[in-house]
Amino acid sequence: MARLTARLAGYLGSLLILTSVYAAVYQWGMATLEGDPRTWYQALEVVVQSMTTTGYGQDAPWETLEMTALMILTQLTGIAYIFVAVPLFVVPWLQTFVEPTPPEDVAELEDHVIVVGYTALCASLIEELESSGTEYVVLEPDEERAQSLHEDGLVVLHRDPTTDDALEDARIEDARAVVVDASEGGYISTVIELARHDDGPRVLALVADPSRARYLRYAGADEVVSPKHRLGKALGDKVRPVVDVDDELRNAVDLGTDLHLVEYPIDPESELYDEPLATCQRVESGGATVLGAWIRGDFCRSLPTGVHADENTTLLVAGTADTLETVREATGTAGSDYRPMREPVLVVGTGTVGSSAIGDLQRADVETVVLDQRGGELVDIVGDVTTEDGLAAADVTDAGTLILALDDDENALLATLVARELNPDLEIFAAADLESNVVRLRDAGATYALGLPNVAGRMLALRLFERDAVTFGDRLLLRRVRVSESGGERLDAATIRDRTGCSVVALERDGDLDTDLEDRTLGGGDRLVVAGTESELEAFRESFGSAR
Repeated sequence: MARLTARLAGYLGSLLILTSVYAAVYQWGMATLEGDPRTWYQALEVVVQSMTTTGYGQDAPWETLEMTALMILTQLTGIAYIFVAVPLFVVPWLQTFVEPTPPEDVAELEDHVIVVGYTALCASLIEELESSGTEYVVLEPDEERAQSLHEDGLVVLHRDPTTDDALEDARIEDARAVVVDASEGGYISTVIELARHDDGPRVLALVADPSRARYLRYAGADEVVSPKHRLGKALGDKVRPVVDVDDELRNAVDLGTDLHLVEYPIDPESELYDEPLATCQRVESGGATVLGAWIRGDFCRSLPTGVHADENTTLLVAGTADTLETVREATGTAGSDYRPMREPVLVVGTGTVGSSAIGDLQRADVETVVLDQRGGELVDIVGDVTTEDGLAAADVTDAGTLILALDDDENALLATLVARELNPDLEIFAAADLESNVVRLRDAGATYALGLPNVAGRMLALRLFERDAVTFGDRLLLRRVRVSESGGERLDAATIRDRTGCSVVALERDGDLDTDLEDRTLGGGDRLVVAGTESELEAFRESFGSAR
């Protein structure tokens, strides 16, 4: 608004000055050149008539060339000012009365995803679809909400999704899938209507309350997705180590001194934020090695191009203290040392998220203590997690890891502050209902935080595109491998990764460890520190060396 006001002031000021100059010159010209004097207000009248193209009255025509040229210039200037005023002021002014409305149809869409009932849980799905270049349309029955989504840049139709006409307008016959976001609304009628289309696309229903899942399945949904279950499992998975380091390597390399394994969350203010994850590989230019990334609850070995880094992304990087400096600058965070699983694990909360995390840990035989404000079958200790007494009753000072699976983000923030104060070395993994609270939890002291909306979007994307994340049966093995005795070959980490899937972390020569692998040649006595799955390491040994 201030910019428009300044523009208007400049426009009116220049118009006033120019009109005054023209009036003065016209008055002089009529007296000197035409010999027919005019008063100043008569001169002003003629100039205004000329500039607005409304006529010239009794003064036309003029006898001299100079006065004719002046009037031509005045006419052209007036027209120019009129044309400038239309786009700069008239159109913006009219737009304040006429708002853009959602389109009437999406006839050009094909192989797209139809989203019914858009909420915050679907926001990250839309980001995933846009990143992968997949077209979509949101069916929204509420006119005001449809207008708001349209103004935010989403492809949206204001239609009742329970009607055949709405589904036809959304081109259901050409759609890849339909996602029904039933986390806030019922939308049972929509699923029933969709089930009537025998040759229709897959129907995925999203629920925040798992107890409602069976109704959507009964109505005809092909799959019901419960992100709270996945959020709890993701936190449980995060406790268990994804990297296995054998004793032989530990004895040869001082992890934490010679070689660091560090997890770096992506800060929203960093240069990597909202960039395709594949571009995060550029942090390796300084000598560090990206072993993988936690992407919205999943650990992925390779960094995909179709997913963008966000506050739920954490890079797992290996390198020396010097080479990791580049990673700190790129991610905008100091990172935290990756450590083996630390028991006992204290789980706070026994709702859907907490129950899923507890089940995941108990199946893995992880020592677990459960704290909740109310007693129950899963609860070991009853207490208030937001107080020092409550956490002390659960021996938080002796715990290795704390999982905060609370239904209230405010309580999760308070619990994080208290727990970090009582145990500075505690690993704290926290769940957040709102994406905006992920960074707040990290700032409060959480080692790792994960938002429900991003988990929901990730789950839906994996199912829509039939992608798989790494399983914990395929943990990363960090091993020390001797290269072939012949040596003399150039060390090409990129080729090794392409051929075997293994990441070369460091070169060990004569007892010294070096992570800067540019322009290095392998010698017969060299060893490489390599990360990969068992099958990848076997492929590496066959191609480049043998285990010793």
